[in-house]
Amino acid sequence: MYESIAEQFNGRLDILVNNAAHMEPYKPFLESDPDTYWRTWEVNIHGLFNMARVFLPLQLSSHSDSSGSCIMINVSSSGALSVRPGSGSYRTSKLAVLRWTESLQAEYGEQGLLAFCVNPGAIKTKITEGAPELVRNALPHRPDIAGDTIAWLASERREWLGGRYMSCPWDMEELIAKRDEIVKEDKLKLRMVF
Repeated sequence: MYESIAEQFNGRLDILVNNAAHMEPYKPFLESDPDTYWRTWEVNIHGLFNMARVFLPLQLSSHSDSSGSCIMINVSSSGALSVRPGSGSYRTSKLAVLRWTESLQAEYGEQGLLAFCVNPGAIKTKITEGAPELVRNALPHRPDIAGDTIAWLASERREWLGGRYMSCPWDMEELIAKRDEIVKEDKLKLRMVF
């Protein structure tokens, strides 16, 4: 598979936007369908895993051969940062994407990978159709904001953001202004504070 994909891209791949999403209907854990619950993990984690297994080698070789940008943008969710009854599978799978992104950066950063994790925003999409109406109607963001932010992240290498989480609705100029603080205090990464 790698060879055919490398051939289609002329042996080069600079940017991978790694996005997969499935959300089970909102139900408490014991009331949920185990297969549907697990399907959320299969799509949200295994889907990204499969894409990275195929495309990361091509990205790394593109970077070493021709200074390709070697940027991987993994799409997570603001749901990764909060708890809401009935959506445990979605939220925990998206939380796993954050740590996995940090791990990829730690493992392949020295070879040129810049891995970012983004929350696209609270957007009404097909997967939110299973959310309670009150939740769905409170989703304020537009898809173009996510597109603009992802394009901005892909437009140049920003080493200082490697392995970090960003929310697409944030003001990117404000984010840049906080660069020194983010790096010094190792912000926008997972940690437990106690």
